[in-house]
Order: sequence, then structure tokens, then C-alpha cells
Amino acid sequence: MKKSNNYAKNGAILLGIGNGFWNVINQLERIKNDQNLKFNWLEFIAAIGKGAIVGGVGGYALGWVLDYKNSKQKPLDLDAELNNLVNTRRLNPSDQSYNNLKLIVDTLNIELNKEFAGKIDGELITHGSTEKGTALKENYDIDIAIPFKPKSFQNSSLMFEAIKDFFENKIGEHNIVDVRKQKRSIGVYVNPGDQEFRIDFAPFKLSKYGQNSGYLFVNKKGFFIDNSTIQKTNLKLLKSIKLSDIQKKIVVLIKDWKTKQELPLPSHLLEYLVLDAYKHNNGKLL
Repeated sequence: MKKSNNYAKNGAILLGIGNGFWNVINQLERIKNDQNLKFNWLEFIAAIGKGAIVGGVGGYALGWVLDYKNSKQKPLDLDAELNNLVNTRRLNPSDQSYNNLKLIVDTLNIELNKEFAGKIDGELITHGSTEKGTALKENYDIDIAIPFKPKSFQNSSLMFEAIKDFFENKIGEHNIVDVRKQKRSIGVYVNPGDQEFRIDFAPFKLSKYGQNSGYLFVNKKGFFIDNSTIQKTNLKLLKSIKLSDIQKKIVVLIKDWKTKQELPLPSHLLEYLVLDAYKHNNGKLL
């Protein structure tokens, strides 16, 4: 329904009732002053009619003006608005800071391969949101998985400590400012300009029974007790997760909301959530 018709209808009802109510008050006041007078129903009905006419005409005029203004506006393009919103949140692959960070990663990967030649099995695996196109421009890091041969270290703890020691010895080089042990990776903090970034290196030992699966070291060492363990994983399978363009946009917006709400939800779980939603609504979602 056009605003002119809607406003005319509402104006007629409101002003008709209002004018009728005012007439009742006015007549009762006159009857109070003159006991010979009686309530005039025709006057009451006429008051309602006059109010309805004035309200209807006024409402129609106001609605017509609004309809005219709306006719001059272009309809909202939801796809364009969604794209614009996502682009303000998502990391641009051509971002200069991001590309500077990638250069540092390439250099560190070369030095890792030299240091652990004969122990690393194949290429280092870059995975995570920067590779999938779901990284936020204001909050991102680069994730690197280091696949070691099954017998490269006596145990996973020694492998984890070796990577930590390697990077600690690099502090001051390649813009490295700090190195921290994390739960499943070594966090290497670099500052190539005026902003600090983190590169997560996750070493894992490949299983001798399969080329893709392996074991991550899970660091749970405290001041008085060490509950560290290993966790079976398949980082190569993680990299194989494929999202459509629209699914990537949804993930970006959910991650942005998650970051603002400070919710501790891993990004890969959000990706599985979106994929699962599409799976259970097959054919209903674009």
C-alpha cells in the first residue's frame, strides 16, 4: 500500500475520533451550564465526519509527498551492500602490510628448511584464514604447519622445543621481536613497520602409517605440573576445506561479530558451522 493511502486512512480515523471526542466534551460542558439542552447526536456525527475529512485530506497530502520522495530514490541493492560491508572487514590480499608479512614468512620458511634439512617431510603448509580468504583486515595472522618425518625426533616434545629454540635465536633478525610457546604452536611476533603481527608455526610429526595424518604436540606445561600430550591431526585435510564465495562472506561477517563480542570461538569451527548449515539446507541457500 502506498503511503498516501495509508496516511489518509490513519489520518481520517485519528482526527475523526479526536474531533468527535472533543465535541462530546464541548456538548457536556454546554449541558452543564444549561439544563434545558440535550445531547445532539447529529452534531456529534457531523464533528466526526469533519475530523475524518480534514484528517484524511491532510494524511493523503503528507503520504503523497513521502511517496514522491521515495519514487526518486533507487531501490536498495542488498548484494552490493553485503559486498561493501564484507570489503570493509575482510583482508585485501594486496594489502602492503600483509605482503610484507608474507615476505618474512617466506624467508623464515627457507631458513627452517635449511636448519632441519632431512627432518622436514615435504613443503611447509600455509593454511588458515589468510589462505581461505576469510581473514579480517584488523585482526589476522599467518598459520604455518611444519610436517616432520616420523623418526625426525625422539618425541614430539623435543620437536616442539627445537622449533621454539630456533626462533628464539632469531630474535632481532627478520623483524622478530618475541617468541612465545602456545598450546599447539610457536607464536613468532614480528614488527615490520608500525604494527605487530603473529606467525604461528605448528610442528607435527607425520604418522608412519599414513602420509597425511600426524601428531601435534599439545603444550600444557604449568609451574608445578606438566600435562602436555599429543593430538592426532590432519592439517593437510584442514587446508582442503573449500568455501564458496558467499560462504566466505558469511564467515567473515560472523568472525567480525565474534571478535567484537570477544567470543573464544576457533575460526575453523565457524567454517564448519556455515558448511553444516548449507548441508542441512541443501538447495535452499545460495
